Amino acid sequence: MTIRMECQTLPVGELLSGSRIYCMPIFQRPFSWTEDEAGQLLDDILTAFHNSGATTADGGYYFLGQLIVSQSNPNAPFQVVDGQQRLVTLSTLLAVLRDLMPPGEVRGHLQHHIERPENAARHHPRCVRIGLREIDQEEYSRWVGEQGGTHSAPASGDTDATERLAQILTRLKDDLGSPHPKFIGDLANYILNRCYVVLVIASNSLDGYQLFRSINARGQPLTDLDIVRGEVISIYQSSRLATAWSEIEDQIGTEQLSTYVQSIMALVHPPTQQMSFRDAMRVILSHPSKAITFTDTLKKFVEIYDELDNCDLSVARGNEELNRIVTCVKALPFDDWTPAALLWLAQNPNPRETIEFFKALDALGLGLLILGATSNTIARRMRSVVERIVANDCLTSPSSELYLTQSERTKIREKLSNPIGNKSRFVRPLLLRLNAEMLDKTIPTYFPTKVTLEHILPQKPGPRSLWRQKFPDQKRRVELSQMLGNFAILSNKVNPKASNFDFHKKREKIFGASDSNVFPLTAQLVTYNDWTADDIMQRQEQLTDLARNILKL
Repeated sequence: MTIRMECQTLPVGELLSGSRIYCMPIFQRPFSWTEDEAGQLLDDILTAFHNSGATTADGGYYFLGQLIVSQSNPNAPFQVVDGQQRLVTLSTLLAVLRDLMPPGEVRGHLQHHIERPENAARHHPRCVRIGLREIDQEEYSRWVGEQGGTHSAPASGDTDATERLAQILTRLKDDLGSPHPKFIGDLANYILNRCYVVLVIASNSLDGYQLFRSINARGQPLTDLDIVRGEVISIYQSSRLATAWSEIEDQIGTEQLSTYVQSIMALVHPPTQQMSFRDAMRVILSHPSKAITFTDTLKKFVEIYDELDNCDLSVARGNEELNRIVTCVKALPFDDWTPAALLWLAQNPNPRETIEFFKALDALGLGLLILGATSNTIARRMRSVVERIVANDCLTSPSSELYLTQSERTKIREKLSNPIGNKSRFVRPLLLRLNAEMLDKTIPTYFPTKVTLEHILPQKPGPRSLWRQKFPDQKRRVELSQMLGNFAILSNKVNPKASNFDFHKKREKIFGASDSNVFPLTAQLVTYNDWTADDIMQRQEQLTDLARNILKL
């Protein structure tokens, strides 16, 4: 393959001057740098600025990397193939410096590099030099393109890309502070004249894209989906495809997109199941009609995902029982269940079947955790459920992969009946699930992200503790301390000394505290007058009965 290109090494000031403007081709993904990445770029530039004698005539230089663009003719805008993140962030940094300067020549000079002035002789209207996606452009032009725009920019944006841009503006302003105008002028001069970019110009977007794939080593790494999608959209030049994918990315985020694309490939093109993701995508998107069909299907799944994310499924709008069980499934500490849920909901099931499906999915996920299943085992089991749905097999049969086997149920019963230890990774999600089951049905189900496990009978009471007197048999005391019935959950971390309080003091100071009452599982402890072996085993039976009901044991 022959790639036609030319290469130039330019300072930022020349890169953003004259008639040059840059826009994003339809296959380009949205702006995605975070405030930390923008902050790191500023820090790198400031370090080079301070260390190189930048304020003197013979100061050092700083290399910002490559910018790969395509240009169909000398009068056309540059299409940015690689380098969008740094280019947009640099223009944003220049805008922040511009607005930190008092009105005058330097401020106007910086504006010239952010916005191309009108040139009637060449039929060039005034416009910002960098064009983002249409959906992002209005806010970018207002915040970055207009003088004073960085001062009036809000803390958030309307799209994922402009949300990041708003955060970056805040970060850059905070990091720069309120320096003296001379410092700002010197820094701006350094960026424009001493910071260099290698500009690689390809004669068309496909050549630029192929070049990027072959030399990309920095910046935002591309996923397989990015690569194939870029190839397809650059070949077909379909604005419908590009717009559809952009809308989907805005709705669910770039990171989620690959996951959900993989989960629906089997529906669109079953023969691709044994292929690598990249090869399968090339098959599916190999023809414009296939690409559009797949994109339309993906949009449908994104709508379902939104409903799932908000626990408001259209299959049973306002059905509180379904919303509660979906919330419980979403609280599982893994998301391998999601493709199965999406595929199930895509079949337009009835509400009753959907409630039973999510109850079974909840029991399966929690049961696998209790069994100590590895992440690979969980993923394989959930894929089996997906395969059943794709094949339109009966999922309601007890022998279906959606349900725990008799052997698995027996092992779970044994595990819950014996000391479980606080190191088991299932203890926290199990207790939170039990707590959700105990909530009044008028209260929305909730799963706090940060909770502390507390042993009511301490694991290691002090040598003079009343606990040792009440539980003199050390072996039995240790066993009881690790029983499910001896656990509580708290919203705050407890001081180790408080963990060894006697029961009455613990009940008053910890379990009776206002922030502990939000957990029914913990609030019930204030009704106990004492905490004995019989109390532990009685609560053990209550909690295991609740678990058996949830897990369908």
